[in-house]
Amino acid sequence: MVITDDYPEAKVRRLVIRPNRSLSWRQSLIFLGAISVPLLLISVVLAAQGYWIVLPFAGLEMAALFACMYLVSHACRRCEVVSVSDAEVTVEKGRDRGRDTDSGGPEQRITFSRGWVKVELSGETDHWYPRRLWIGASGQRIEIGEFLVDEEKTELAEQLQELLAA
Repeated sequence: MVITDDYPEAKVRRLVIRPNRSLSWRQSLIFLGAISVPLLLISVVLAAQGYWIVLPFAGLEMAALFACMYLVSHACRRCEVVSVSDAEVTVEKGRDRGRDTDSGGPEQRITFSRGWVKVELSGETDHWYPRRLWIGASGQRIEIGEFLVDEEKTELAEQLQELLAA
């Protein structure tokens, strides 16, 4: 998902690149609760009938589901910001801060001179390997939008080239 922000007073255009996130963390917890209630009821009924071994496995199943949901939700907080000003292009990679301003923020920041910046999109390949999008200058480049699908990468490359040409 690519969001374009325009700041005319600072003469900066920003492209905020985030993975497509279908559920928020709160919605994920609601889903986990909706799954765990029937599982717990069935496990208790089976344990009451003498099949007590079902309870630990139900607990393991819920723990594994929670761990998977946490890892996916954490991975979806990745964020990349490409800022294009009159003189330079800045690429910041990190985590989305969300409501917690103490966590997240840029982990990596690279600045290029705008006059030399080049956007490269790898050619058509097999369906097994996704296309790759790089931005860089002077022998230094960085991959952006790793989590985007090929169509979104193509649109992002076109958008970046329009911004750099303006």
